[in-house]
Amino acid sequence: MSAMEHLAAPAPEVEVAEADRAIPSASFEVAPVTPCEDASVQSVRSVEPAMTVDDPKKLAPPMSKEEASHLSVKALRRSGIEFESKAAVIQGGVKKDIFRKCLPLFFDERDFVSYGEVVRYMFIKNNCILVYTDDTSPFPLYAIQISDVTVEQEDPRKPDKYSFTVSPQPNTNKPAENMLTFILRDKVKRKIAYQVTFDTTNDKSLGKMFMDLFQRNAKKYGDEVITASVVGSNSKIAKNPKP
Repeated sequence: MSAMEHLAAPAPEVEVAEADRAIPSASFEVAPVTPCEDASVQSVRSVEPAMTVDDPKKLAPPMSKEEASHLSVKALRRSGIEFESKAAVIQGGVKKDIFRKCLPLFFDERDFVSYGEVVRYMFIKNNCILVYTDDTSPFPLYAIQISDVTVEQEDPRKPDKYSFTVSPQPNTNKPAENMLTFILRDKVKRKIAYQVTFDTTNDKSLGKMFMDLFQRNAKKYGDEVITASVVGSNSKIAKNPKP
């Protein structure tokens, strides 16, 4: 066999490669861009501040006379209160006979009681003040309608002539320095409806808290009031409808 027989066959002939001419980019048509309209900005509207729907201090409804007369201290605390404190609470002012009225210089000495004699448990809830004998009472002694009275802090140097001095200092008719008294007057008759005296020995802020909350709730609830007062040591309701 010849040596030439082991060599590979020569490559076949092919046509000359041809390429199309590149199309210049300028020949493409580009759609014109439509300009946008001028943006307009509106001012932000003011809104009411956010308020939770379950905030008892904002949306708490006034209590009815039925609710007030049957609320035990335990139930009252469970339902939510705004103020709680011991206080000497006296209903009405000093009763004076004709001699004390006509000859005050000789007969009209100050009436006084000890704090322990008239100490009560007092709560403020919504549109009223509830007064209990103690912190285990099943119902209040009476409910004070906030919208029916005004409140004023008594000046111990110039006390109301119909108020009581609570726990006076020894050998004087002046109250002890730790005793802070507020007079609740009937809005119509302007007479003392209740006297509330706090012992501020352990908490100097009691008076301010009481006054601030009373004024706030009086403004908030307006004429929404309880029309009942619980008296004595039973649960009977003395009805006092507003004229």
